Amino acid sequence: MTIYTSPYPQVEVNLQSVYDFLLAPAKIRDFKDQAALVDATTGQQTTYAELAEESLRFADGLTSVARLRRGDSILIFSPNSILYPVLLLGGQAAGVVVSTANSSYLPDELAHAIDIAGSKVVLASADLLEIAQKAVIESSIPNATIYVLPGTDGKLPAAIPRGMRPYTDLRGLASFEPVRPTPQEAKRNLAYLPFSSGTTGKAKGVALSSANITTCVLQSSQSPELFGTKDTVLSVLPMFHIFGLVVMLHLTFYHGGTCIVLPKFDLPKALDAVQKYKCTSALIVPPIALALAKHPIVDQYNLSSLRYILCGAAPLSADLQQALQARLKGKTYVVQGLGMTETTSVGMIPVLTGAKPGYVGKLLSSMEARLVDVDGKDVKRGESGELWLRGPNIMLGYHKMETKDLTPDGWLMTGDICDRDEEGNYRVVERSKDLIKYKGFQVAPAEVEGVILNSPLVADCAVIGVWSEDQATELPRAYIVPSAEHAKSATIKEDVAKYVEQKLAHHKRLRGGVFILEAIPKSPSGKILRKDLRVMAAQEAQGKAKL
Repeated sequence: MTIYTSPYPQVEVNLQSVYDFLLAPAKIRDFKDQAALVDATTGQQTTYAELAEESLRFADGLTSVARLRRGDSILIFSPNSILYPVLLLGGQAAGVVVSTANSSYLPDELAHAIDIAGSKVVLASADLLEIAQKAVIESSIPNATIYVLPGTDGKLPAAIPRGMRPYTDLRGLASFEPVRPTPQEAKRNLAYLPFSSGTTGKAKGVALSSANITTCVLQSSQSPELFGTKDTVLSVLPMFHIFGLVVMLHLTFYHGGTCIVLPKFDLPKALDAVQKYKCTSALIVPPIALALAKHPIVDQYNLSSLRYILCGAAPLSADLQQALQARLKGKTYVVQGLGMTETTSVGMIPVLTGAKPGYVGKLLSSMEARLVDVDGKDVKRGESGELWLRGPNIMLGYHKMETKDLTPDGWLMTGDICDRDEEGNYRVVERSKDLIKYKGFQVAPAEVEGVILNSPLVADCAVIGVWSEDQATELPRAYIVPSAEHAKSATIKEDVAKYVEQKLAHHKRLRGGVFILEAIPKSPSGKILRKDLRVMAAQEAQGKAKL
């Protein structure tokens, strides 16, 4: 067996609570008056002392008002805000599980998340109350209490809907004593439950312990030129996404840095935030890299404060990486890493000096890797194989679901086909799994297919991802066999796309188009032959290029 190890120093598993790890008085003594969070839209700031105090007040409210006990769950359903980390860390101080739901979920998807998390408390943005209310009613916990958070305008509704409560009701006493896990609890108990799509259908709840989170922060910090310093971070990644949750928030707080928060990505606002607050780092996904590399408005802003831009959540092509580096006149490092929700966000970590375009860096501290073939045997050095990872940041498993991706001896089968050079740099060649990645968000083809097949318009279907050079991301595309009664419909493509739009979150829409086939290619056992559809899609793209 060929096991590769990390070139970075090993770390011991950390057994503190997430709250104590980041915000214990001794930890923040030297920078308690420094801004931890800045709202880039309003300029409102939250200092580290305020973050610590407000988190404890929230923890007190969860226990004394919401009557939650250790191990109970809350679910946050909201876009980014400077309040969001208070909710996260307040939950950790109270010893409850914090589940982070995609703020673009529709009722069915949110109800599934509530069921998986078992959340008795749902904290929902004022902009999303109708969805939250429908989801709670549809869930297995119809008596869950919805606490209303400010909307993107920063305000609560003038009148809180009946049956809901303002989140301010949870603001208790700052004297709350944070819950501290035993060493065994730190390793085995759930702390966070973010979601990751699987190839078999609906989103999976990824069980992460406090030790997963805190140790991953320490592992990442062993790369001092990237994460070993205090940065002012452009924070546009969704806080519910593992990249935003761990790298953008927890790593920044650990080093006493500042998050410049936008509710979502908006290019002019993001550029203005970098210039105004002199951001020293930016965490992005490939479509944002594309905008930065090509949009003419970028030249109107001074981005010279940026020390580096780190791209993640989906592969960044070598060409785009180099184009963005050139756009910034070589003064800002542009690098990419590799991670998954299942690895607590980080698996490979890049270097800044001498980074190889198209590569995702070297193995994270305290991790091991294997590259294996389809039979689970190690490939020869220099050959590509599926990446298997093992280390203290690997998830506990999928909550309330079978976990087939973990071997009995702790290896996570990532589904990424990678190769490795002699210096230990890894590169993603392709993915063996069928997941589609749209702008960093995961889309499970099986879930979209399940929705399409519920439509009376369609007899059979298959969904794949097609790459868009213009958008630097994969786009979900459906191939359908129309039902007999709708076979001659002139609008069936548009009707199917609209049907999906009404049923699923925005990132799952059929932006790659709807195509009609006489039959979906399948194996004798009935398995969809997606590889045949990908060949078909490539031929279609080639035909357009010739035209």
